[in-house]
Amino acid sequence: MRGDAGCGLAEQVVAAFHAEIAGKQPAGSRHPVKATVDGWACVSGPPSSQGGTSCSKGDTDVLAAVITDE
Repeated sequence: MRGDAGCGLAEQVVAAFHAEIAGKQPAGSRHPVKATVDGWACVSGPPSSQGGTSCSKGDTDVLAAVITDE
């Protein structure tokens, strides 16, 4: 991470991004989806390869991994 977003802000950014792309990326998709939310440029990797989410704004990066339910 280049900048420090803190966990709370990171969770807000990722949640806002996922709300923005809801329904735009089918579960079996092999393609990433991009969107900008609140000035953050975000991309979600392909669900078919368990892609995570990354967002950046200025010098700050936020990375979110996919965690499966056990």
